Amino acid sequence: MDDAYLAGDALLSAWLALNSTLWNTRMVVDLTYNEAHVLGILYRHRERGGAPYTATDLIRHTHLLKSQMNKVLTSLEQAGHIVRETAQSDKRMRHITLTPSGEAAYLRERERADDFIAPLISRIGIEQANSVAAQMNAISDALEDILSQQNVNAKTPRAPQERT
Repeated sequence: MDDAYLAGDALLSAWLALNSTLWNTRMVVDLTYNEAHVLGILYRHRERGGAPYTATDLIRHTHLLKSQMNKVLTSLEQAGHIVRETAQSDKRMRHITLTPSGEAAYLRERERADDFIAPLISRIGIEQANSVAAQMNAISDALEDILSQQNVNAKTPRAPQERT
Protein backbone atom coordinates (compact mmCIF):
# COMPACT_ATOMS: atom_id res chain seq x y z
CA MET A 1 0.00 0.00 0.00
CA ASP A 2 1.23 3.46 -0.83
CA ASP A 3 1.60 6.38 1.59
CA ALA A 4 -1.42 8.26 0.19
CA TYR A 5 -3.66 5.24 0.73
CA LEU A 6 -2.40 4.78 4.30
CA ALA A 7 -2.85 8.50 5.03
CA GLY A 8 -6.37 8.33 3.63
CA ASP A 9 -7.14 5.30 5.77
CA ALA A 10 -5.81 7.07 8.89
CA LEU A 11 -7.86 10.19 8.06
CA LEU A 12 -11.03 8.16 7.50
CA SER A 13 -10.50 6.22 10.73
CA ALA A 14 -9.97 9.40 12.77
CA TRP A 15 -12.96 11.06 11.10
CA LEU A 16 -15.26 8.11 11.87
CA ALA A 17 -14.01 7.85 15.47
CA LEU A 18 -14.63 11.57 16.07
CA ASN A 19 -18.04 11.37 14.40
CA SER A 20 -19.03 8.41 16.59
CA THR A 21 -17.84 10.15 19.75
CA LEU A 22 -19.77 13.31 18.90
CA TRP A 23 -22.86 11.41 17.79
CA ASN A 24 -22.97 9.37 21.00
CA THR A 25 -22.35 12.37 23.27
CA ARG A 26 -25.24 14.79 23.14
CA MET A 27 -23.48 18.15 23.46
CA VAL A 28 -26.47 20.15 22.26
CA VAL A 29 -29.67 19.61 24.22
CA ASP A 30 -32.39 22.13 23.33
CA LEU A 31 -31.49 22.65 19.66
CA THR A 32 -30.49 20.39 16.80
CA TYR A 33 -26.81 20.43 15.86
CA ASN A 34 -27.63 22.38 12.69
CA GLU A 35 -29.73 24.93 14.59
CA ALA A 36 -26.94 25.46 17.14
CA HIS A 37 -24.41 25.77 14.30
CA VAL A 38 -26.47 28.42 12.49
CA LEU A 39 -27.14 30.38 15.69
CA GLY A 40 -23.43 30.25 16.52
CA ILE A 41 -22.48 31.57 13.09
CA LEU A 42 -25.02 34.40 13.37
CA TYR A 43 -23.85 35.21 16.91
CA ARG A 44 -20.14 35.34 16.05
CA HIS A 45 -20.81 37.28 12.85
CA ARG A 46 -22.88 39.88 14.71
CA GLU A 47 -20.24 40.19 17.44
CA ARG A 48 -17.68 41.00 14.73
CA GLY A 49 -19.98 43.69 13.32
CA GLY A 50 -20.59 41.90 10.03
CA ALA A 51 -23.28 42.81 7.52
CA PRO A 52 -26.53 40.81 7.73
CA TYR A 53 -26.34 37.23 6.48
CA THR A 54 -28.54 35.56 3.91
CA ALA A 55 -29.43 31.87 3.62
CA THR A 56 -26.82 31.61 0.86
CA ASP A 57 -24.14 32.95 3.22
CA LEU A 58 -25.15 30.41 5.86
CA ILE A 59 -25.14 27.54 3.34
CA ARG A 60 -21.59 28.51 2.36
CA HIS A 61 -20.47 28.48 6.01
CA THR A 62 -22.32 25.35 7.16
CA HIS A 63 -22.03 23.24 4.01
CA LEU A 64 -25.68 22.26 4.44
CA LEU A 65 -27.91 21.57 1.48
CA LYS A 66 -30.42 24.30 0.57
CA SER A 67 -33.34 22.11 1.68
CA GLN A 68 -31.63 21.44 5.03
CA MET A 69 -30.97 25.15 5.55
CA ASN A 70 -34.57 26.05 4.77
CA LYS A 71 -35.77 23.52 7.35
CA VAL A 72 -33.34 24.88 9.98
CA LEU A 73 -34.25 28.52 9.29
CA THR A 74 -37.98 27.78 9.41
CA SER A 75 -37.58 26.00 12.75
CA LEU A 76 -35.45 28.82 14.20
CA GLU A 77 -37.89 31.45 12.95
CA GLN A 78 -40.88 29.61 14.43
CA ALA A 79 -39.05 29.41 17.77
CA GLY A 80 -38.40 33.17 17.64
CA HIS A 81 -34.61 32.71 17.47
CA ILE A 82 -34.17 34.50 14.13
CA VAL A 83 -36.02 37.02 11.99
CA ARG A 84 -35.94 36.97 8.20
CA GLU A 85 -36.44 40.38 6.62
CA THR A 86 -36.48 41.51 3.02
CA ALA A 87 -33.35 43.48 2.17
CA GLN A 88 -33.88 47.16 1.33
CA SER A 89 -31.25 47.08 -1.42
CA ASP A 90 -32.59 43.97 -3.19
CA LYS A 91 -36.16 42.82 -2.60
CA ARG A 92 -35.22 39.27 -3.69
CA MET A 93 -32.80 38.92 -0.77
CA ARG A 94 -33.76 38.12 2.81
CA HIS A 95 -31.49 39.05 5.68
CA ILE A 96 -31.37 36.75 8.69
CA THR A 97 -31.02 38.38 12.09
CA LEU A 98 -30.37 36.77 15.44
CA THR A 99 -32.98 37.72 18.06
CA PRO A 100 -32.32 38.07 21.80
CA SER A 101 -34.06 34.70 22.22
CA GLY A 102 -31.73 33.16 19.63
CA GLU A 103 -28.68 34.62 21.33
CA ALA A 104 -29.81 33.24 24.70
CA ALA A 105 -30.50 29.80 23.21
CA TYR A 106 -27.06 29.70 21.57
CA LEU A 107 -25.24 30.87 24.71
CA ARG A 108 -27.03 28.20 26.82
CA GLU A 109 -25.87 25.49 24.40
CA ARG A 110 -22.36 26.98 24.23
CA GLU A 111 -22.14 26.94 28.03
CA ARG A 112 -23.13 23.26 28.06
CA ALA A 113 -20.54 22.50 25.38
CA ASP A 114 -17.89 24.12 27.56
CA ASP A 115 -18.26 21.12 29.88
CA PHE A 116 -16.58 19.15 27.06
CA ILE A 117 -14.58 21.83 25.28
CA ALA A 118 -12.76 23.41 28.25
CA PRO A 119 -11.22 20.11 29.44
CA LEU A 120 -10.35 19.21 25.84
CA ILE A 121 -8.50 22.50 25.32
CA SER A 122 -6.85 22.08 28.70
CA ARG A 123 -5.60 18.66 27.62
CA ILE A 124 -4.37 19.50 24.09
CA GLY A 125 -3.57 23.21 24.53
CA ILE A 126 -4.87 26.36 22.85
CA GLU A 127 -2.32 26.28 20.03
CA GLN A 128 -3.16 22.72 19.04
CA ALA A 129 -6.91 23.39 19.40
CA ASN A 130 -6.62 26.33 17.00
CA SER A 131 -4.49 24.28 14.62
CA VAL A 132 -6.93 21.35 14.62
CA ALA A 133 -9.88 23.71 14.04
CA ALA A 134 -8.09 25.30 11.08
CA GLN A 135 -7.21 21.88 9.66
CA MET A 136 -10.77 20.62 10.09
CA ASN A 137 -12.13 23.70 8.29
CA ALA A 138 -9.59 23.24 5.49
CA ILE A 139 -10.55 19.58 5.12
CA SER A 140 -14.26 20.44 5.06
CA ASP A 141 -13.72 23.15 2.43
CA ALA A 142 -11.50 20.93 0.29
CA LEU A 143 -13.91 18.00 0.49
CA GLU A 144 -16.85 20.16 -0.49
CA ASP A 145 -14.86 21.53 -3.43
CA ILE A 146 -13.84 18.04 -4.55
CA LEU A 147 -17.39 16.73 -4.30
CA SER A 148 -18.82 19.69 -6.20
CA GLN A 149 -16.20 19.22 -8.95
CA GLN A 150 -17.16 15.56 -9.16
CA ASN A 151 -20.83 16.60 -9.15
CA VAL A 152 -21.45 14.26 -6.24
CA ASN A 153 -24.11 14.75 -3.62
CA ALA A 154 -22.35 13.95 -0.34
CA LYS A 155 -25.56 12.36 0.97
CA THR A 156 -25.69 9.78 -1.84
CA PRO A 157 -23.57 6.68 -1.26
CA ARG A 158 -21.43 5.63 -4.19
CA ALA A 159 -20.61 2.11 -5.23
CA PRO A 160 -17.16 1.03 -4.05
CA GLN A 161 -14.47 1.40 -6.67
CA GLU A 162 -11.79 -1.17 -7.32
CA ARG A 163 -8.28 -0.17 -6.26
CA THR A 164 -5.55 -0.84 -8.77
